[in-house]
Amino acid sequence: MSVKVSKFCAGVSALAVLPTAAALAQSVPGEGFEDIGEIVVTAQKRSERLADVPMSISVVTGDALSRAGIVDTAQLVQAVPGFSYQQGAFGTPVFSIRGIGYNDNSTSAGPAVTVYSDQVALPYSVMSRGAMLDLERVEVLKGPQGTLFGMNSTGGAINFIAAKPTDSFDMGASAGFARFNEISFNGFVSGPIADTLSARIAMQGEFSDGWQYSRTRPSDRLGKKNFLNGRAIFDWKPSESLSFELALSAWRDKGETQAAQFVDFAPAVAVTPLTQYIADAMEASPVARNNAREADWDAGRDYARNDRFHQASLRADWSISDDVSLTSISAYNRFKGSSPMDIDGTAFGAFGINAHDSDLETFAQELRLAGSSGMIDWMIGGNYQYESAAESTITTNQGTNNQIGPFLFTRLGQIADQKVDTLSAFGSLDVHVTDQLTLQGAVRYTSQKRDFSGCIKDEGLGPVGVTAATAFEFLGGLFTGMPVSIPAFGCVTLDAATFAPGLAKSELDEDNLSWRAGVDYKFDTNVMVYANVTKGYKSGSYALVPAILSSQFTPVTQEAVLAYEAGTRFTTLGGVLSADFAAFYNDYDDKQLKGIVLTPVFGPLPQLVNIPKSKVYGFETNVTLQPAKGLRIKSGLTYIRSKVLRDPVAPAVPRDPYGVPTSYLGESFPNTPKWQFVGDAEYRFPIGSGGMQVMVGSAVTYHSSSPGTFGNTPAFKLPAYTLLDARLGLESSDGRWSGQIWGRNITNEYYYNNVTHLTDYVAKIAGMPATYGITFQFRY
Repeated sequence: MSVKVSKFCAGVSALAVLPTAAALAQSVPGEGFEDIGEIVVTAQKRSERLADVPMSISVVTGDALSRAGIVDTAQLVQAVPGFSYQQGAFGTPVFSIRGIGYNDNSTSAGPAVTVYSDQVALPYSVMSRGAMLDLERVEVLKGPQGTLFGMNSTGGAINFIAAKPTDSFDMGASAGFARFNEISFNGFVSGPIADTLSARIAMQGEFSDGWQYSRTRPSDRLGKKNFLNGRAIFDWKPSESLSFELALSAWRDKGETQAAQFVDFAPAVAVTPLTQYIADAMEASPVARNNAREADWDAGRDYARNDRFHQASLRADWSISDDVSLTSISAYNRFKGSSPMDIDGTAFGAFGINAHDSDLETFAQELRLAGSSGMIDWMIGGNYQYESAAESTITTNQGTNNQIGPFLFTRLGQIADQKVDTLSAFGSLDVHVTDQLTLQGAVRYTSQKRDFSGCIKDEGLGPVGVTAATAFEFLGGLFTGMPVSIPAFGCVTLDAATFAPGLAKSELDEDNLSWRAGVDYKFDTNVMVYANVTKGYKSGSYALVPAILSSQFTPVTQEAVLAYEAGTRFTTLGGVLSADFAAFYNDYDDKQLKGIVLTPVFGPLPQLVNIPKSKVYGFETNVTLQPAKGLRIKSGLTYIRSKVLRDPVAPAVPRDPYGVPTSYLGESFPNTPKWQFVGDAEYRFPIGSGGMQVMVGSAVTYHSSSPGTFGNTPAFKLPAYTLLDARLGLESSDGRWSGQIWGRNITNEYYYNNVTHLTDYVAKIAGMPATYGITFQFRY
């Protein structure tokens, strides 16, 4: 066995013992700070300096993420101005950039902000949970990115760039211990294993006790972490002109889901003698206090999720000539998950998800040709993507609207299955009119076909009453005047025209043309101004909703954003000051929204709707200041105004969360704070004669208040919050080892990012309370 292989295998063996040793973590920060002006990005699918990119983009290096303790996509709110995160009622992550996002409880919902890993799409947001492992950097592109990245990026795109295999042996690891007995580790080993082949293997783990406690059973805990994540990257370069990169990733999450906090009992329909026991139990349930840890859930149930994800991607790059290259990216993703949840926030069992199962499978192939010819840079390519998304729930729902005539049912299932084929062709052209002036243009044509089937279904007897099949047989008979038969565990959704129960089927075929036109002018290598006009689309969609009638499955059509942006990026004072500024205006057509529809018998229920016309505008600035040796101050500020200009049209009557008719005219978008601020300051100084360094740092995140839903309902307002973090560390002179004590949300600010109303209750999802811990890092 060669020395290279022996050394690499030894490193892998050391990495393999990390979990049992409970020791190890992300790459150790290097000496000093990164040079912002020299960061190389691939935002336009080519390598270029961040200072030369003519669009709004936030870049956070892997070292900066490690120092700040940012370990998942949701935590980017602490580092990226204009980025927002909301946890859906079923636990689905919802990402928004500059007010543009898509809030749907379904794991199979297509996002408005798509996450990528080395330009490989993770088409469903739930797949992004393990993306932040052993990173070189993350690039957050703001505004529509449809021309190069495709649909479902009307808000923007997040591209995680993994650290790549190195030409020489390298290894790093760290371990941490934190509040709630959290043990975390993270490590990598990298290097050559043959003359033309190198590899990098990384892994991560998080384990903890529960952080929530029951309001009615104070000794009960919920919220355990049990997460493992791994990635292997192999780089093979058989010749100077040809290279291949194979990436294999997998993670599994067996941690517990978060319980909601009960706010209010708001019955969907009038209480009857049959449902009086529900009203009595809900009105006796204690309302959550302003304590993030306090919640409630059904006693004796297991809330551990069982989520698994696998990804394989192969990239091939062929330099056909000095000026022309061909790139192929093939990728396969598979997510399978099951997530039981308590989302009413009480111990009564008003609404519990016994199982929320998802099977999401995607395959994508991209082929593109790029080149340069004097004053022109060009790219042409095509993309095919196939998606299969199956989703189902089994719920125990003791609600006032579960009564049909003399029957009360308290268990129900939902199923939804989608098959999606997407074809697209794209191209871009940059014309360097002079050394300083560049004109840019890009276009993408996309055609998509989506097939859907779904229903709500009988799932047997619940804790009280009859089966859903029995109740819906009665309802179908009322509508048709004839006996209706529904088999056990069969579909109970009624056809909107015939009222016959069964599986609803539909298809949606759409196409669109995304485009971008821009101009930038460089005064010198440190100062640039730019302006862009971009048209982007988000695909139409179906949703997993409790569809009493098949019409509730009516899809929303694709939404479109026409975005105008102008900005500047500059570095001055010898690198002491780096800053960028951008102003933007988005003309928004057919914004997709999970609205409310009134149904017979059951009252208000969710249904997807389009808002015909709205707008989003504002400005953003980022400043990095390094006024003295060892001192760095970073800040980002975003101002966003959003406004609905036209109400949904019939039959999609605008309603508040309780189902009361209203108007959305003039309202701001949900989960869109007017002001967002992020700041981070760090000071490093040497101590003693050995060259060791002390690091002191602090970070702040501020979000102003915003509505939680449309309808101007005070109970659903998201209050403003400020989070303060702090850290203190010690690093060796050669940067090989370091230790850090840290605290996050050290003032224990109480905040929440979502308020929901499902059936009879209002509940909210709280953010994490104060946490603190210690981390040790080592670099070979």
